Amino acid sequence: MEWRPPVFHSERVSKTPKPAPKGRIVALTRTRAQLDRFRRSRRADALFAATDPASAIRSLPADEFFYVVHELGFPDALDIMSHGTAEQVQGALDLAIWDRDRISAGRADEWLEAIAEAPYETAAAWARGLDVELLALLIRQRARIYDLSLEEPPDEPEGSLFDTPDRLFTLELLGDEQTQRTTRHLIENLYRADQTMMRRFLVGMRSEIDVELEETAFRWRSGRMADLGFVDFYEALEVYRELNPASVQPETGPVGSGRPRDEPAADSHLLRLPLVMADRLADTTPFARAVAGLTSAAEAADLHANLVALCNRVLSADRVSPGDDPEVARVLARVAATLDLAVEFLSRGDDAAGVVAVRRVPLTKLFRLGVSLVGKLQKLARSLVRNSPFAALRPAVDLWEPEDAEVIGALTRLRPLFPRLLDQPPSAGERPFGSLHDLATATTAMERAGAALALVVGLGVRPEHISPARLGVMGIADPAILDTGLLARTVLVRLLLGQAPGPVEPLPDEAISSFKEKFSNSTQHVETMAQSAATILQSAAPGARFTPATEAVATRWLHSLAPLGPVLIADRSNRSPR
Repeated sequence: MEWRPPVFHSERVSKTPKPAPKGRIVALTRTRAQLDRFRRSRRADALFAATDPASAIRSLPADEFFYVVHELGFPDALDIMSHGTAEQVQGALDLAIWDRDRISAGRADEWLEAIAEAPYETAAAWARGLDVELLALLIRQRARIYDLSLEEPPDEPEGSLFDTPDRLFTLELLGDEQTQRTTRHLIENLYRADQTMMRRFLVGMRSEIDVELEETAFRWRSGRMADLGFVDFYEALEVYRELNPASVQPETGPVGSGRPRDEPAADSHLLRLPLVMADRLADTTPFARAVAGLTSAAEAADLHANLVALCNRVLSADRVSPGDDPEVARVLARVAATLDLAVEFLSRGDDAAGVVAVRRVPLTKLFRLGVSLVGKLQKLARSLVRNSPFAALRPAVDLWEPEDAEVIGALTRLRPLFPRLLDQPPSAGERPFGSLHDLATATTAMERAGAALALVVGLGVRPEHISPARLGVMGIADPAILDTGLLARTVLVRLLLGQAPGPVEPLPDEAISSFKEKFSNSTQHVETMAQSAATILQSAAPGARFTPATEAVATRWLHSLAPLGPVLIADRSNRSPR
């Protein structure tokens, strides 16, 4: 078989996104209009433009109240927050201040300061409605309480001392100056609203233990979070349980909804979605087009309720706090892309079939389908690493060339991502898998990584040739300099100079000089060398024939022979490969 140079990057050419069919333009326009209203409704001026602004704010679900306040940020959100109910504030604290099963001091400070800045009557109403364990913990973390009928405050306190208005307690305020000022302001406001409540509160708080308070507060919080879809971590992991893609078929009846039956099927269901996910529904991706194709308001409301629950479950499974904006955006972008992948798999480009998929396949199962499609690729990548002929070397020797290493690293992580170097044009970083074309492109790249290993073995390189003991004999102190390309070039130079096959050995300077002199004088010499090297590589390929993957790797290596890329050289104690 005569070797022909392939077009190495041809398989990376991205497909042009398929435009939305004309029949979907009206549906997409309607969805975008809903989203525009959704964004406006999250602005303070829109809420205050309502006939009864306070009622409009208090009617928001707890999670939506959190998103309004969080997206505005403090102090801008204080006007909104001051109209919130204790239930809404508790829900916002549930979402904002916890880091897994512990209170995040930094996040808690911000919200406690906002509570302290509220009118004293409002702060007291919140205090009565919040979990008493949570409020007690937040204050105990910022103050030591001394009952003056039982004890005296320390003569040399760690923080500043503050006597309560009734002169029954002294608080040692801890933290920096701003934290102390916030704690003092909060206690003064609560005393101003209800001295009896505060006396009882401080008496009870003194006898509690922080660990027990935190555990109890977390249990109460977990129950409320589960109602929003933020279930226990191990339960949430169910969304990542893989299934057989062929088993996913549209169901004959309704798929069910997390939306209460008495909740109206209005455009307001969009409000419960995090902004990053709501924005994706205005896009033209497969999942967004399928959602836009739902003609029933009830179906659309049910799907959005299920989407909120799915997003919250994935955030729980990935242990991401709803208040961590960068991580929420990253995780939910992957959720949206995974749903796009699943819808494309089921619809195969037919938008009508995509609508059927989102209508008749439970959303969690749809997500698991996308996870499973990517998971198959992850298993192949991990198998490639595990079954490498060089995997038994200890310490491990990573022979992947830089591009292959980046691909393998992206595919073998806990949540596989698509390496952007495979995009056209290539770029740095990673992104979620969002299409069947992404899967095919990554599969091809992984095949090239496997082909590089196969060719190196076919050229006669064996694990014992690069064992730690052998590397020491060759004067190679850092195994990280080795990769399949370097080993292949080293062997090819020897063979092209007419030397006999044998174990991998460093090349002396005269051999490198002879190679460059022999094959760098003219284009004809380079072409002759390339043909000879291609013949050697084809003989080294499994079955002595090129596949698309081995041919692509061979082409890459042939291009690195003139000019000559890094090779093993003799006496490497103070030198780098050249």
